[in-house]
Formats: sequence, C-alpha cells, structure tokens
Amino acid sequence: MKNSICIMGQGRSHKRVKEFKDKFEEVILCNPDDNFIRTLKEDDEIIDILKNKKVTLFCNTSKTGFTSLGFETFNVEKCVVNRVRPSEDWALWKQHKSMQKRGIWYHDENVPPFEKDLPYFYKWRGPAEGYVQKQNVNYPDMVLSNGYKIHHCSRDIEMYLFEPTRDRLETNMGLYYTALYSIIDVHKTNLLYCGIDFYDTPNDGEAWKYTASDRLAMEGGHMKILLNDYLARYFPNVLFEIYTLANFSSDNQNVKIYNEGAK
Repeated sequence: MKNSICIMGQGRSHKRVKEFKDKFEEVILCNPDDNFIRTLKEDDEIIDILKNKKVTLFCNTSKTGFTSLGFETFNVEKCVVNRVRPSEDWALWKQHKSMQKRGIWYHDENVPPFEKDLPYFYKWRGPAEGYVQKQNVNYPDMVLSNGYKIHHCSRDIEMYLFEPTRDRLETNMGLYYTALYSIIDVHKTNLLYCGIDFYDTPNDGEAWKYTASDRLAMEGGHMKILLNDYLARYFPNVLFEIYTLANFSSDNQNVKIYNEGAK
C-alpha cells in the first residue's frame, strides 16, 4: 500500500473508489471545490473511506480546491498546484508566453480538431503577476490563510512536459500532472484513478455546461493518448489502474482499464 496512491477526479466514477478502498493510504483530490465535497458527503461510505486517508488537495492555478470545507472534511496533509516554481521575475515564462500562437490542436480519427491558443514551453512556470488576476498567479511562495503552504511540483517533472507540449496535446491537471507528481515527487509506483471519465459521455458533468463540446471531446481524447502513448512509455515500471465509466482500452502491460458499467 505504501507504493500506491488514489487519484480522484470529479467524474461519476469517483464512486468506484469503493472497489479498491483497501489498496491505498494516500489520496489526491483534484480541484475539490465545495460542490464536489458536498457530493462526496452525500455518500457515507465514501466519506468513511477517505476520512482516515492522507489527503493532498491538488489544484490548477485557480486554486479553487483549497477551501475551508476541504480542511474540515479531510485529513489534509498537503496542498499542491500543477505548476513548477517560477524563475526570477517569471522571465522564462514571459519569454515563451510572448511567442504563443493560435492554431489547431492535435487531432486524428478519434479526436476532433479544435482551434485555440496553442501550448507553449514553460507554461508550467507561470502565469506571472500582471497577466492574470492575483489569485491565479503562480508566485514563488504561496501560503493559504490557514497557514498551509501551497507546494509546487518539482522541476524534475519538466522533462516529461516538453514532448506532449510540442505535440500539441493538452497536458491536463487531473490525469497528467497528478501522475507526474505522484511518480516523480512522491515516488509512487501504483496509481489508482477514479472520477476520471475522459469526457466520454456528452453532457455528463458540470464541465459540459460551460465549455464547448468539441473542446471537451478533444481534451478527453488527449487524455487517453497521454495515458497510453506517453505515461505508459515514460514509466514502464509504474502500474496505472483506471476505474472509469469511459469506454476505451489499452494494449500496454502497465495500464489496466476497469470500465465495467460504461455506457
């Protein structure tokens, strides 16, 4: 169990944590805002499973998952953002951000084309002060009002971000950054995912209310590619176990998809 970690997203398959509740002692909750925590609290069995686990709250730059309700509900040990500590005055981020272009992201027969601002190197070192609202800035040092430090991912993850960025893939927080953090920074060799449903079912979940359907379909397709073609290749000695409602498979020996109940 010490080599395992649960990574829980907000998809409906988060309930499948019940199927492997005794296989982990640590859990990463992905952007667990108050609405999601209230959903969890409606299921006494899930709360009973999580209450004795060591919890990491893992967020993007919005930091919306670092809430008082999270600290009241769980045994929170750490808060982490899917960013690397910036260089001085965000110089590296600013240099590459200034060269960002707009274009079509990676697509194929299973992934629809979608046009938006393209990814760029060292995005993970920003954003800088003056470019976004203050609460979204990736500061070198960040502390919550309750005294908890917000940790960065280590710079050791960077080598695994260049290739997918070059390939125009969306390296999302819930699947990709959590994997890099779990493997590289906390040295886990068995990643147990639930609540990651790859946007496989249109209109299933809150994201579909606010985001273009083609974009979500693209991001879901990219997640599958990142899992099968990048993470599995980068880390052949890590076992990725995916408890999901999404309907897809993997030919990789170190990727196990448990998609019973997929519609």
